[in-house]
Formats: sequence, structure tokens, C-alpha cells
Amino acid sequence: MKRHRRIRGAVLALGAAAALTLTACGGDPDSDPAPAASDPAAAELLNKAAEATEALTGATLEIAVSGTVQSLNATAVAAEVNTRPTVSGKGTATLDMGGKKVTAPFVYLDGAFYANVDGGGWIDYGDGRSIYDVSRVLDAKAGVPGILRGLEGAKTDGTEDVNGARATKVTGTVPAKTVAALTGATGEEAAKATTPLGTTVWITAEHQVARVVVEPATGTTMTIDVSNWNVGTEVTRPRGVQTPTVAPPSPPASGEPTREPAAG
Repeated sequence: MKRHRRIRGAVLALGAAAALTLTACGGDPDSDPAPAASDPAAAELLNKAAEATEALTGATLEIAVSGTVQSLNATAVAAEVNTRPTVSGKGTATLDMGGKKVTAPFVYLDGAFYANVDGGGWIDYGDGRSIYDVSRVLDAKAGVPGILRGLEGAKTDGTEDVNGARATKVTGTVPAKTVAALTGATGEEAAKATTPLGTTVWITAEHQVARVVVEPATGTTMTIDVSNWNVGTEVTRPRGVQTPTVAPPSPPASGEPTREPAAG
């Protein structure tokens, strides 16, 4: 009898040890896998670049999308942006309206996005998300600094010239939710976006980000070029802005007339 008890006790002990081992190794099949470790040199470079970007007062941004991002209306954005004392900017956005490419001038000021999409005059598009939320590109959490701090499995991959600047190339991945604000994903869609996305950044010797390339979908890339660091621009509200009776949910489709302004 005592021998049976010893055998039973040994089996239970082995079972408990196995359970502890599985727990320590992340055996829960529903848990997310641990992020890949980053090379220490790459991690330090990314942190310094993130700090420099967060301190940025102004810059020129060029954004280009190759392929299709379902939640994004703009295929290209070129803008001069200020980040201090508040975010403001001006530039152009290229939109795909029914297969027709339209380049529209825009102004972002005091939290409002104005654009002249169809050549019929300036329209107030609210926060501008229906075209492109330019205010989020350099945001500390939702923009480029967030990508730099969230890069997983980061490794340096030599140096390359980007727009005339010598820059260190760093590769890795970021969770899709990290770039949700830049790709136009909102609400529940953004909250569920956890898929790791291939990401590459180029950082100069001054810890300035020259370029960020993210792959939000198979066969699709979003490229963000940052230049003219800490160079500001004068931004003023366009004249003759028409305020619609209902905020436009999206840019007008090809051939759609400018929306009627509110009375008075």
C-alpha cells in the first residue's frame, strides 16, 4: 500500500512540475507570443530618435501609399507641419475618387481641416479624418514616435542615403494597432489590429528620422519621409470657407458637386 502511495505521489509531483514548466514557457494557447527581442544598439538608436521626434517643432512630410489601404482615402500627402504650440499644417492630398486621381490643397488649423477637393471652393471637413488626419503623423503615441518605441525585434541593417542624408537602416515589426491612426483605422477595427507589420526606419547621425516604411497589408506599403527638421511654416485659415449643414463623412466622389454651405 505504501508503495502505491509513493508512486501516486511521484506522478502528481511530475504533473505539477510539467504544469509549472508550461506556465513559465507561456503555454497558454490564447496568450499573445512574447515580442521578439531587439538588438541593444538598435533599441538605443530608436529611443533617441523617438525623443528627438517628440521634441520636433516643425517639418516637411511626404506620405505615399503603394497598394490599397481600405480605411485610407488619401494615396499621397505632402505637407509642411508645425507641432508647437499646437499642430497646424498645409499642403496637398492626392485622393482616388472613382478611379480618378485628384490632388487637393488643404489647411489644418485649430483642430479643423479645410480642403478644396473638387475645385468648387474650400470646405470644412471637421477633424480631417475623412481625407487624412495629418495631426497624428508626429503625435507622440499615435505617430512616428510611437512606431519607433514600438518596434519589436529591431536590428540595424547598414546605412543608406535617404533624400541626400546618410541614415542607419533599422528593421523590425510593429503591432498593427500601433499604426492604426496613420492607416485610418478607427474604433473596434483599431482595437483588434494586433497583427505584426513589417517596418523599416532610417535614422540619421543626428537621431533624426529620415524615412519610415510600414507594410499595412500584403503588397501594400506606406512610406513617410520627414525632412526640414524644426523648420516651421505660416498657416492661415483659407478665405471663403463653406461650412456644410452636415459635416462631410468623406471627400466628394468623382463628379459630385460641392456641398451646400449652411444658411447664414
